[in-house]
Amino acid sequence: MTRTVKRDLGTIISEGKRLTDLINDLLDITKIEAGKIEWDMKPISVSEIIEQATNITIGSCEQYGIELIKDVKEGLPDISGDRDRLVQVMINLISNAVKFTEKGSITCRAREINNKVMMSVIDTGTGIPQDCQEKIFEKFGQVKSSMKSRPKGTGLGLPICKEIIERHGGTIWVESEPGKGSIFSFIVPCSTGDSGV
Repeated sequence: MTRTVKRDLGTIISEGKRLTDLINDLLDITKIEAGKIEWDMKPISVSEIIEQATNITIGSCEQYGIELIKDVKEGLPDISGDRDRLVQVMINLISNAVKFTEKGSITCRAREINNKVMMSVIDTGTGIPQDCQEKIFEKFGQVKSSMKSRPKGTGLGLPICKEIIERHGGTIWVESEPGKGSIFSFIVPCSTGDSGV
């Protein structure tokens, strides 16, 4: 009896959280698309963005026995952006990687390319079929995970990431093969010292 009650309570809590996440994601993407978000654009350290995002997601990685690796090249220039929103993108990409990685690692990498910074989240997970790779950046476009132990997503995380990165004058994409993991990357311009969107 007690075990059944605990299980049912666990289900209620996790489904409540999923519903809250869905509502928050819907509000987020609606506000971004309607131009109702105030962007706090400033020069930001790339290593700080990755540090903050990994500090928040390390618990879920440890829970599933996944190694979380930081691979940030030293001396990277600052980028111009909204710190909270870029941290949100990294958290989203890491959380997605956790959902599809049964074992192995997730690497957060940052490199400079042509006066821009490329940040990537590389996982050793199940990978994404070619015909699904564009769809996942559309609202409610999802790839089903075979791992039932992992939390389910809302199908809005990647579209939100896409909106945020495009508002920063950047691009986001995925490279993946089934069974060989995925690399989600985005490029944003380096800071010129100006603020504003």
